[in-house]
Amino acid sequence: GVDGLIHVSDMSWTKKINNPKQVIKEGETIEAIVLNVSKENHRISLGMKQMQPNPWLTIEERYPAGTIIKRKIKNLTAFGAFVEIEEDIDGLIHISDISWTKRIYHPKEVLKKGQEVEAVVLSIDKLLHRVALGVKQLHSDPWDSIDQNLPVNTEVKGHISKCIPKGVLVDIPYEDTTIEGFIPISHLAIPKINKPEDAFDIGEELDMKIIEIDKDNRR
Repeated sequence: GVDGLIHVSDMSWTKKINNPKQVIKEGETIEAIVLNVSKENHRISLGMKQMQPNPWLTIEERYPAGTIIKRKIKNLTAFGAFVEIEEDIDGLIHISDISWTKRIYHPKEVLKKGQEVEAVVLSIDKLLHRVALGVKQLHSDPWDSIDQNLPVNTEVKGHISKCIPKGVLVDIPYEDTTIEGFIPISHLAIPKINKPEDAFDIGEELDMKIIEIDKDNRR
Protein backbone atom coordinates (compact mmCIF):
# COMPACT_ATOMS: atom_id res chain seq x y z
CA GLY A 1 0.00 0.00 0.00
CA VAL A 2 3.02 2.32 -0.19
CA ASP A 3 3.61 4.03 -3.52
CA GLY A 4 6.73 5.70 -4.85
CA LEU A 5 6.96 8.17 -7.71
CA ILE A 6 9.47 7.97 -10.55
CA HIS A 7 9.40 11.39 -12.20
CA VAL A 8 9.82 11.40 -15.98
CA SER A 9 13.06 13.36 -15.52
CA ASP A 10 14.46 10.40 -13.53
CA MET A 11 13.70 7.73 -16.14
CA SER A 12 16.60 8.29 -18.55
CA TRP A 13 19.86 10.21 -18.68
CA THR A 14 19.58 10.78 -22.41
CA LYS A 15 16.02 10.30 -23.68
CA LYS A 16 13.58 13.19 -23.65
CA ILE A 17 10.55 11.51 -22.09
CA ASN A 18 7.23 13.34 -22.08
CA ASN A 19 5.05 10.39 -21.14
CA PRO A 20 6.10 7.36 -19.04
CA LYS A 21 4.33 5.12 -21.58
CA GLN A 22 7.27 5.78 -23.89
CA VAL A 23 9.52 3.53 -21.78
CA ILE A 24 7.42 1.51 -19.32
CA LYS A 25 3.94 -0.03 -19.03
CA GLU A 26 1.51 -0.81 -16.23
CA GLY A 27 2.17 -4.11 -14.47
CA GLU A 28 5.83 -4.17 -15.56
CA THR A 29 8.42 -4.98 -12.90
CA ILE A 30 11.23 -2.45 -12.84
CA GLU A 31 14.29 -1.67 -10.75
CA ALA A 32 14.67 1.75 -9.16
CA ILE A 33 16.67 3.45 -6.44
CA VAL A 34 15.23 5.44 -3.52
CA LEU A 35 16.18 9.10 -3.99
CA ASN A 36 14.22 10.74 -1.20
CA VAL A 37 11.72 9.88 1.54
CA SER A 38 9.37 12.48 3.05
CA LYS A 39 7.51 10.94 6.00
CA GLU A 40 5.65 14.20 6.62
CA ASN A 41 4.23 14.31 3.09
CA HIS A 42 4.05 10.51 2.70
CA ARG A 43 6.13 10.67 -0.45
CA ILE A 44 8.90 8.47 -1.80
CA SER A 45 10.91 9.63 -4.80
CA LEU A 46 12.46 6.93 -6.95
CA GLY A 47 14.84 6.96 -9.87
CA MET A 48 15.42 4.58 -12.77
CA LYS A 49 18.25 6.36 -14.52
CA GLN A 50 20.31 6.44 -11.32
CA MET A 51 20.65 2.66 -11.61
CA GLN A 52 23.04 3.29 -14.50
CA PRO A 53 26.07 5.61 -14.76
CA ASN A 54 25.40 8.98 -16.37
CA PRO A 55 26.97 8.80 -19.88
CA TRP A 56 27.30 12.59 -19.96
CA LEU A 57 29.81 12.51 -17.10
CA THR A 58 32.33 10.55 -19.16
CA ILE A 59 31.44 11.67 -22.69
CA GLU A 60 34.53 13.90 -22.90
CA GLU A 61 36.69 10.84 -22.23
CA ARG A 62 35.09 8.99 -25.13
CA TYR A 63 34.93 11.96 -27.50
CA PRO A 64 37.51 14.61 -26.58
CA ALA A 65 37.56 17.80 -28.65
CA GLY A 66 39.19 17.07 -32.00
CA THR A 67 37.82 13.52 -32.27
CA ILE A 68 36.67 12.67 -35.79
CA ILE A 69 33.51 10.57 -35.99
CA LYS A 70 31.46 9.13 -38.82
CA ARG A 71 27.74 8.90 -38.10
CA LYS A 72 24.35 9.13 -39.81
CA ILE A 73 22.31 12.32 -39.86
CA LYS A 74 19.26 11.88 -37.66
CA ASN A 75 17.40 15.07 -38.45
CA LEU A 76 17.71 18.36 -40.32
CA THR A 77 16.52 21.74 -39.07
CA ALA A 78 16.82 25.28 -40.38
CA PHE A 79 19.86 25.88 -38.15
CA GLY A 80 21.78 22.64 -38.60
CA ALA A 81 21.92 18.85 -38.69
CA PHE A 82 21.58 16.50 -35.72
CA VAL A 83 23.84 13.45 -35.71
CA GLU A 84 23.35 10.51 -33.34
CA ILE A 85 26.72 10.01 -31.67
CA GLU A 86 25.54 7.27 -29.31
CA GLU A 87 22.12 5.88 -28.52
CA ASP A 88 19.98 8.88 -27.53
CA ILE A 89 22.99 11.26 -27.53
CA ASP A 90 22.95 13.67 -30.45
CA GLY A 91 25.48 16.17 -31.70
CA LEU A 92 24.68 19.30 -33.70
CA ILE A 93 26.45 20.41 -36.85
CA HIS A 94 25.49 24.07 -36.94
CA ILE A 95 24.80 25.52 -40.37
CA SER A 96 27.79 27.86 -39.94
CA ASP A 97 30.10 24.86 -39.42
CA ILE A 98 29.25 23.04 -42.67
CA SER A 99 31.41 24.94 -45.14
CA TRP A 100 34.20 27.54 -45.06
CA THR A 101 33.29 28.91 -48.46
CA LYS A 102 29.73 28.09 -49.52
CA ARG A 103 26.88 30.28 -48.35
CA ILE A 104 24.31 27.77 -47.13
CA TYR A 105 20.73 28.90 -46.53
CA HIS A 106 19.45 25.51 -45.31
CA PRO A 107 21.39 22.34 -44.43
CA LYS A 108 19.24 20.31 -46.86
CA GLU A 109 21.11 22.03 -49.70
CA VAL A 110 24.17 19.89 -48.97
CA LEU A 111 23.05 17.22 -46.47
CA LYS A 112 20.17 14.78 -46.22
CA LYS A 113 18.56 12.69 -43.50
CA GLY A 114 20.13 9.24 -43.15
CA GLN A 115 23.35 10.32 -44.87
CA GLU A 116 26.57 9.19 -43.20
CA VAL A 117 28.76 12.19 -42.56
CA GLU A 118 32.23 12.71 -41.16
CA ALA A 119 32.58 15.43 -38.53
CA VAL A 120 34.92 16.60 -35.80
CA VAL A 121 33.94 17.17 -32.16
CA LEU A 122 34.29 20.91 -31.45
CA SER A 123 33.03 21.17 -27.87
CA ILE A 124 30.93 19.41 -25.24
CA ASP A 125 28.65 21.04 -22.68
CA LYS A 126 27.94 18.38 -20.05
CA LEU A 127 25.55 20.60 -18.08
CA LEU A 128 23.33 21.49 -21.03
CA HIS A 129 23.87 18.09 -22.68
CA ARG A 130 25.12 19.54 -25.96
CA VAL A 131 27.78 18.35 -28.38
CA ALA A 132 28.95 20.74 -31.10
CA LEU A 133 30.24 19.13 -34.30
CA GLY A 134 31.83 20.62 -37.40
CA VAL A 135 32.35 19.47 -40.97
CA LYS A 136 34.34 22.39 -42.32
CA GLN A 137 36.92 21.98 -39.53
CA LEU A 138 38.05 18.73 -41.16
CA HIS A 139 39.93 20.96 -43.63
CA SER A 140 41.99 24.10 -43.29
CA ASP A 141 40.30 27.43 -43.93
CA PRO A 142 41.02 28.37 -47.59
CA TRP A 143 40.40 32.04 -46.81
CA ASP A 144 43.67 32.11 -44.86
CA SER A 145 45.68 31.98 -48.08
CA ILE A 146 43.21 33.02 -50.75
CA ASP A 147 44.88 36.39 -51.43
CA GLN A 148 48.12 34.52 -52.19
CA ASN A 149 46.64 31.79 -54.37
CA LEU A 150 44.00 33.97 -56.06
CA PRO A 151 45.38 37.51 -55.95
CA VAL A 152 43.61 40.55 -57.39
CA ASN A 153 43.64 40.59 -61.22
CA THR A 154 43.65 36.78 -61.45
CA GLU A 155 41.46 35.55 -64.30
CA VAL A 156 39.08 32.76 -63.26
CA LYS A 157 36.12 30.76 -64.52
CA GLY A 158 33.01 30.08 -62.47
CA HIS A 159 29.39 29.01 -62.66
CA ILE A 160 26.45 31.15 -61.66
CA SER A 161 24.83 29.80 -58.50
CA LYS A 162 22.22 32.49 -57.89
CA CYS A 163 20.86 35.69 -59.38
CA ILE A 164 20.02 38.46 -56.92
CA PRO A 165 18.79 42.04 -57.50
CA LYS A 166 22.29 43.49 -56.98
CA GLY A 167 24.12 41.06 -59.29
CA VAL A 168 25.01 37.37 -59.49
CA LEU A 169 26.74 34.90 -57.18
CA VAL A 170 29.24 32.54 -58.80
CA ASP A 171 31.00 29.39 -57.60
CA ILE A 172 34.72 29.50 -58.35
CA PRO A 173 36.66 26.19 -58.19
CA TYR A 174 39.41 26.47 -55.59
CA GLU A 175 41.62 23.54 -54.52
CA ASP A 176 39.19 20.77 -53.46
CA THR A 177 36.22 23.09 -52.88
CA THR A 178 34.48 26.14 -54.35
CA ILE A 179 34.50 29.75 -53.23
CA GLU A 180 31.54 32.02 -53.76
CA GLY A 181 32.20 35.26 -55.60
CA PHE A 182 29.93 38.20 -56.32
CA ILE A 183 29.62 40.19 -59.55
CA PRO A 184 27.81 43.50 -58.98
CA ILE A 185 25.18 44.30 -61.58
CA SER A 186 27.36 47.21 -62.77
CA HIS A 187 30.17 44.75 -63.66
CA LEU A 188 28.09 42.31 -65.71
CA ALA A 189 29.11 44.00 -68.99
CA ILE A 190 25.52 44.41 -70.11
CA PRO A 191 24.35 48.05 -70.16
CA LYS A 192 21.02 49.06 -68.62
CA ILE A 193 20.35 45.61 -67.19
CA ASN A 194 17.83 45.65 -64.34
CA LYS A 195 17.39 41.98 -63.59
CA PRO A 196 20.41 39.64 -63.94
CA GLU A 197 18.08 36.65 -64.46
CA ASP A 198 16.92 38.23 -67.73
CA ALA A 199 20.39 37.78 -69.22
CA PHE A 200 21.99 34.92 -67.28
CA ASP A 201 21.08 31.34 -66.38
CA ILE A 202 21.85 29.37 -63.25
CA GLY A 203 24.83 27.12 -63.96
CA GLU A 204 26.12 29.30 -66.80
CA GLU A 205 29.92 29.50 -66.96
CA LEU A 206 31.54 32.95 -66.98
CA ASP A 207 35.05 34.27 -67.55
CA MET A 208 35.90 36.76 -64.82
CA LYS A 209 38.69 38.70 -63.20
CA ILE A 210 39.11 39.17 -59.44
CA ILE A 211 38.96 42.89 -58.64
CA GLU A 212 38.73 42.86 -54.85
CA ILE A 213 39.22 40.45 -51.92
CA ASP A 214 37.79 41.11 -48.46
CA LYS A 215 39.22 38.39 -46.20
CA ASP A 216 37.64 39.77 -43.03
CA ASN A 217 34.15 39.46 -44.43
CA ARG A 218 34.97 36.46 -46.66
CA ARG A 219 33.97 38.18 -49.89
